[in-house]
Amino acid sequence: MISLHTIYVVTLVSQATSALVLALLAYSDRRLRGLRALAIACGLHTGAIFLMPMWRFADHWVPEAISAAFLPLIFFLIDEGLAALVQERERFSRAVMAPVGAVMLLVVAIAPWNQLWSMQVARCAGVVLMAKTVWMLWGTKRAGTRVPALITAGLLACILCTMAARIPLEPHVPASAFLLFLRKLTIAEITLLAFSFLAMQQAESNRRLHDETRHDVLTGLPNRRAMEELAAAEMRVSERTGRPLALLMMDLDSFKALNDTWGHPFGDHALRAVGEVLLREAKARNPVARLSGEEFAMLLPDHTVSAASRVAELLRAAIADLVLVQHEQSVPLTVSIGVAMRHAGESTWTEMLRRADEALYRAKLAGRNRVMVCEEENKSANAGIAEAHSGRPSERTWRSKPFEGEAAEESWPGNEARPQ
Repeated sequence: MISLHTIYVVTLVSQATSALVLALLAYSDRRLRGLRALAIACGLHTGAIFLMPMWRFADHWVPEAISAAFLPLIFFLIDEGLAALVQERERFSRAVMAPVGAVMLLVVAIAPWNQLWSMQVARCAGVVLMAKTVWMLWGTKRAGTRVPALITAGLLACILCTMAARIPLEPHVPASAFLLFLRKLTIAEITLLAFSFLAMQQAESNRRLHDETRHDVLTGLPNRRAMEELAAAEMRVSERTGRPLALLMMDLDSFKALNDTWGHPFGDHALRAVGEVLLREAKARNPVARLSGEEFAMLLPDHTVSAASRVAELLRAAIADLVLVQHEQSVPLTVSIGVAMRHAGESTWTEMLRRADEALYRAKLAGRNRVMVCEEENKSANAGIAEAHSGRPSERTWRSKPFEGEAAEESWPGNEARPQ
């Protein structure tokens, strides 16, 4: 059977290594703030294990009191670190920190006259904090970190049960074989817990990388890569269920002229304002994305061509009503929109995107600031556009945040030969 001394040495080395690795990862990626708390927790546990042999060779309460006082702090840091990883909560919880500090002082105060009961108080506090952490991890819904969070929750639940079983046994059967087994099991479980921290860090890094490569920083919308994945999923649903699927392709009118006249910072401001409008208008099941430059797209599941045309007209009107102000000077902004439907037998959105792009090009040629439907679906959509145009509330106005920049000296250019 493995001796307790051997387990102490292995745990000491593994915890020290985990603390160093987590500290280096926290330093290399400042966005993962939870790693700092987890690195400190592993470091404190290393110190607590290092003090354990002193209990056997020195008849003094100080090493045990310090080691016991570390326990509530260790599990508090674990809770805060894991919460920062799975919930992006960056601040220490003051509501929990105050009781933890009080327990630590109580443990140190009890230790001089009763070392056993000081350890019992520390274990009880650790059990409470672990229960809180297990509940938090169990409720994690974030994709990518769900599985490692559940594994970590399972390890914490095992530690919780082991420590809870030790609390009533320590005062009565301190030398029993079963209690010795529980001590070894606790140390082994805490050692495995450090490896689960590294697994959660890797999962969270992968999730962040996945999100960043599918996110447009300027507008806050998904990018083209994310839209392609969403479109593929919606195409499969439409093919399986037979429900209609529509696509809107949007392009800001004369955007190059706007950039040349008012400057690129103001152009970025206009793109952000349009992104806000699209986010507000998009329903929960209507994915919207910025494809490139001034091009945007929106998927409309369960929308017929007439319904999609009405949505497109409302979006066109909302963007036309945007109030973009630069030094008390109003700048007009309009959008042209092309509408296309998924056809039977199509498994990718390539053809639907091509038809929507052709309809958008026709809208540009027809004078901009209008909605055009793909010619194959045009007849059934005319009524929808007319209905949306006639029923739009006249008092509705979108006002963007004012842009503070340099005033433009050039005049607003006229229509270019090539539609933009």
